[in-house]
This record gives sequence, structure tokens and C-alpha cells, in this order.
Amino acid sequence: MVRDGESLTAGVFDGVWPYGQKLYAYDGESTSGRVFSGFLEPVNLGSADLETRDRAGTVAEEMYRLIAAPKETFPYGTATVIVCGTVKYEVLSVKEVFDGAKVSHRECILLKAGEVKSGA
Repeated sequence: MVRDGESLTAGVFDGVWPYGQKLYAYDGESTSGRVFSGFLEPVNLGSADLETRDRAGTVAEEMYRLIAAPKETFPYGTATVIVCGTVKYEVLSVKEVFDGAKVSHRECILLKAGEVKSGA
């Protein structure tokens, strides 16, 4: 139960966000990204069965899980592009994770979409 004055977005990860990676989110057709902290981890590292056919052969689909603070809502959903360093990711899904009645954090599944020419 949430008490009066208590945030609906406080959770078990409250103290870790300052230690996350610096990421940029480009929503929709926006050319200016917003900065936030999060944690990226590979989902299918070493999985040979997640490949797509391409004219030149097969290309591995590298997917990642993004753990982000509850305040990061990703309002454009799959129209959002995430940049970490020089790597660009497409957002495949966004979901809220709850700790009781509170949103603990957001989890996104990302697909590695290539490199950007210069840092964000």
C-alpha cells in the first residue's frame, strides 16, 4: 500500500542510478537526445540461432536488456533510439517492473542497430 506523500516510482534500485552508463534517447524524429543513466546487458550472447538472412549471408541479431530508472518513461516506445557511446540500439519493447504498488524500474529489450559516426 502506498502511503500519503510516498512516490509511486520509488523502488529497490533507488541508490544505483548514479552508477549507470550514460545513455541518450532520441524519441521519434528528434535530432536532440535526452541524457539518462541505465544498465545494458546482452540477452542472447553466443546464441547462434538468432540470426537473420542477408544478401551476403547471415547477420547476428544482438539483443540487449536495458534497465532504466522508473522516471524514464520512453513515451515514443519502439520509435525511440538509444545511443551508448558509438553504438545505436532500436527499442523493441518497454515494460514497467513493479515492487508492490510502486514502479521499481523499466526494462527495455534493444536490438543493436549499428554504429554512429560520432559520439552522441
